[in-house]
Amino acid sequence: MVEDHIASPTCAPLLAARTADLVERSEQGVYHLGSGTPISWFDFARMVFELAGLKPELRATNEREHRTAARRPRYSALSNTKMEALGLARMPALETAVRGCLAVQARLLAENG
Repeated sequence: MVEDHIASPTCAPLLAARTADLVERSEQGVYHLGSGTPISWFDFARMVFELAGLKPELRATNEREHRTAARRPRYSALSNTKMEALGLARMPALETAVRGCLAVQARLLAENG
């Protein structure tokens, strides 16, 4: 996982909820809806595995070592300032969001065997 690219990963259900909030208010324009926590993809992967109770061997790499066909910005973290200025609920802390997503996944797996 690359350690020199920073983003703000977002749990899809939270993104959908905030999008619904904006639609209900008839808001228009471009809104950034991210976790609000800038984090490298390497650190994010490590967090997800740790919270899931998994211990795979992760190796940090960088843009130079891990080339992709698509050019990606090194820093693509999003600011939720515009959304928050409307008085909408803040996005939960990234760790809280990941825990919630993992809990939903565990519940769905248990229900569907």
